[in-house]
Formats: sequence, C-alpha cells, structure tokens
Amino acid sequence: MENETMIHPETREFLRRDVRAIDFTYKRETIVMNMPGWYPPEDDDGIFSMEDMKVHDKALDILKARHKKSLKKKVSTSSIRF
Repeated sequence: MENETMIHPETREFLRRDVRAIDFTYKRETIVMNMPGWYPPEDDDGIFSMEDMKVHDKALDILKARHKKSLKKKVSTSSIRF
C-alpha cells in the first residue's frame, strides 16, 4: 500500500491509499473498524472499492446482530404483564 496515490475524479484532490479507524453506527450500536480506501490527507471522506466495502458490510452485519440481541434482552416474558 505504500506510495499508492490517485486523484479524486470530482474534486481533483490528491488521495492516498490508507487504512483508517472509522466509526460505524446502526440504531445506537457503534463499532470501530479499520476501513481501507483512498483518503485525502485531512479528511476521512474516502473513495472505496468493492473489496474495501466488504469491511463496511461486515461492520453492518455485526451491528445488526448486536441490535437484534439487545432487543431480545429487552423483551423477555418476565417483563410482559397480562
């Protein structure tokens, strides 16, 4: 990954291939994942390949599973009154 660079197709800004710790959030659940991509020097707003997006997809899967698990804990038969 060293010295891999490209120019942003719209802004013409200089981008460097990098991996950055990015927060992903889904319904109050948050996880930090190392997201590969093409990033400008001063910002985490990168450009991502289909391969890079696999990290995003994995983060979303983890967050959805955590959220589903937390919902099951909140709704138990002992909390239901008839």
